[in-house]
Amino acid sequence: MIIYIYKINHKAQNIRMRKLLNIILPIFIIFQTNIFAQNIKTEAIENFYFDAVVFVGDTLNNGRLDVLLLVPYQTLNFIKSGDIFGASYEIEIQITDTLGNKVENSRTNKTIREKEYFVTRGGTGEFDFSQTIFHLKPGKYRITTRISDKFSKQFWEKERFITVLDFGEYDFSLSGILLLNSVEEVAGKYKITPHISDNIANLESGFFIFFEAYNTRFVGDSVDFVWEIYNLKDELIAYSNRIRKEIPNKKNQLFIKIPKIDEIVNGAYLLKLNALYPDTTNDISKSNILAITQRTINYTRTIGGNVLNDIDLAIKQLRYVAYQNDIDYMNQGKTTAEKQKRFEAFWKKLDPSPGTDRNEAFEEYYSRIEYANKVFKAYQEGWMTDKGMIYIIFGPPYTNERQNNFGDSRIYEKWTYLTNREFIFVDNSGFGDFHLLRPMSINEKYRYLR
Repeated sequence: MIIYIYKINHKAQNIRMRKLLNIILPIFIIFQTNIFAQNIKTEAIENFYFDAVVFVGDTLNNGRLDVLLLVPYQTLNFIKSGDIFGASYEIEIQITDTLGNKVENSRTNKTIREKEYFVTRGGTGEFDFSQTIFHLKPGKYRITTRISDKFSKQFWEKERFITVLDFGEYDFSLSGILLLNSVEEVAGKYKITPHISDNIANLESGFFIFFEAYNTRFVGDSVDFVWEIYNLKDELIAYSNRIRKEIPNKKNQLFIKIPKIDEIVNGAYLLKLNALYPDTTNDISKSNILAITQRTINYTRTIGGNVLNDIDLAIKQLRYVAYQNDIDYMNQGKTTAEKQKRFEAFWKKLDPSPGTDRNEAFEEYYSRIEYANKVFKAYQEGWMTDKGMIYIIFGPPYTNERQNNFGDSRIYEKWTYLTNREFIFVDNSGFGDFHLLRPMSINEKYRYLR
């Protein structure tokens, strides 16, 4: 049994090593994942991260299922007792077969203690890691994982479907696929950084996959591998040429690098890995295939942890924080990926806490846009109205006064701020279409003040 070190790196920040864990893979493992925080259209923050990967079991005729979980501290409710903040939660993992029969059920209680409130709210990107191992007979299973917070009484649930092979039936077979951020060789051992999430969007330089190849009765000492990525329409989006790997042992642990793929846009995908007889051609017909393993992945580009469903709209909405030359520069990006890169660089400059996972200015700005769209919509989107503009730049007013006693349908509304700023809106039609009575300077922009 080898001891591994797991740690997490949030937003490329090095966090101290937290735990020593026993795992079967004979390599050094450092866990890394990118977790961010916000609100443009769809929340992308996950309450916990979960993966399930099948390897060969203690015999060739069963499988070993590794269930891996990361629970960010900000998910949990910490209670202060004396000088210590404590959190307590339960992990329940239930495995059922295709008929819905319960096969395995595991409950684990976890307790966390921290001295600093800032740490408990995710300020340093801390997490709690757990790994649970099951031994399963060949078959198809549903893995349901529930995280229950003891103090808040909230719970979160996720599920995956996996297939366990009868590995002993095959001359050559493959395990499931584990996504990795990076692979390094240190003092003759491999240090790998797993990515416990299906989302590959924030892995800027591509990613690795880790898998095991079982050379049970196969005659030969090498195999070719070809990876393929398909969209939900079963269209081939990207693929590799043959990659030759040595397989001298009955169990071989292998890594393959998958580069950044510009053709991938937001959506769900299938990553398929084909093992082929060694050859010099690109023929991957069925007669050439030794084994196949596959898993789902998705590409959900985020900033501050939230999904950018429409980068063009997000750039337009910068009018109250950016100047026109900034917006023009973003729009001049030749691809969606380039526009997003420039958009993210703009917000990175405004991040009031660049050493943490969150960008509070980004979160506040787009939260105000969301509020404006809900409350101030008239003949156009709420963020484009005069009320929306003032709200987004200055936030909610300290006082709000309304008058409509002028003998006609006009309605006046006055917003006053603690900074002694005052804005008067008038609705000339009585249908809620308010306009500023005196235009504001175009040079006044949103600024994060806290």
